[in-house]
Amino acid sequence: MEDGKKYAKYFIEDFADPRGRVLPGGPESAGGTNVLLINSEAGGAVPNATYMNAEIVSKPTKPGPFQQHAHGFDEYIQVLGTNMDDPYQLDGVVEFWMEDEKYLLTRSCAVFVPKGVYHGPFVFHEVNSPIAWIESAGVTHYSYGMY
Repeated sequence: MEDGKKYAKYFIEDFADPRGRVLPGGPESAGGTNVLLINSEAGGAVPNATYMNAEIVSKPTKPGPFQQHAHGFDEYIQVLGTNMDDPYQLDGVVEFWMEDEKYLLTRSCAVFVPKGVYHGPFVFHEVNSPIAWIESAGVTHYSYGMY
């Protein structure tokens, strides 16, 4: 990024390499590729930077152990199709659980997960073109549990 500019520090290009950092129950735990992880204020580099995790899934994932979890904060999960002929369709099928309810996602969407709601696992049953998976929350530190 261009040094010396007032807002250059807010263009986060040098973040901790997320590969190998598997969040339980997330797509990377079953074979997705984690490409961006901003947590703990981008490793202290950007004060007040909130949590964001981005992954690209290019093939079906294997169902892992049933890993429901909850947080002490609200969370958004965005699932986006990348087929530019129709980006509103996932061009695949994603299984997503909230508490004891199973959802099969086939369209690009944002899922609001309220604080305390158990969710997961996420299984990519069908992937005909890459699917972007983005998690975000208004907290600087991502954590499991209700505290």
